[in-house]
Amino acid sequence: MCLALVLGASCVSAAQSPCEEVPVGFRQDIRLPDVWESAWETTWPNAREAMAFWRAENFTEVQQLWLRAAPCAEGWRVAQAAHDLPPSAQWLPALVFDTPVCGDDVPCGCPQVPDDFWSTLGAANSPQEAMTTALGFGPAVLSAERVRTGVRLMENLDLPAVHVVQHGETVYSISRLHGVSPTCLGPWNGVWDNLQAGMRLRIPSP
Repeated sequence: MCLALVLGASCVSAAQSPCEEVPVGFRQDIRLPDVWESAWETTWPNAREAMAFWRAENFTEVQQLWLRAAPCAEGWRVAQAAHDLPPSAQWLPALVFDTPVCGDDVPCGCPQVPDDFWSTLGAANSPQEAMTTALGFGPAVLSAERVRTGVRLMENLDLPAVHVVQHGETVYSISRLHGVSPTCLGPWNGVWDNLQAGMRLRIPSP
């Protein structure tokens, strides 16, 4: 599956790219599960199917989640801390809420998180109730196993930096900003002269 699809751009074959995309690995500073995650793992231990879903094609689904979540993560972290919730709560919006689009499937802003989302999580009497509450905000097909494993992977995979395209930016200007080659950035994201404001671009390592 081409990651450019979530960016609203056309796909470019790997043979055209001068940059080889290496398999996604885990960070060196993996965080131990917090109190919610430990309880979720005990309550919903069977995560084989969920992990197979996330691991497919070099963690494509995780990288798509990350493209949508990275620009929003700081705001979610502030809300999570303000409501005295465990760190894992920061990533729940990425899994349970859809990202609005500006057109042609280009992400537009952050997922619309209801005003009562964080306070409702904070009122939960247990980690299991917090998970059930979060699932109630999301689509019916979402499972606790997929949510808990998705959160852990976003926290601990060594995922690339994400740049949100602004009006007037080009592949060249973004490449200069991040110190990477435009002939790497463009094909890596399946874009060139078709940039649109709001697109999320993965930034390869310099």
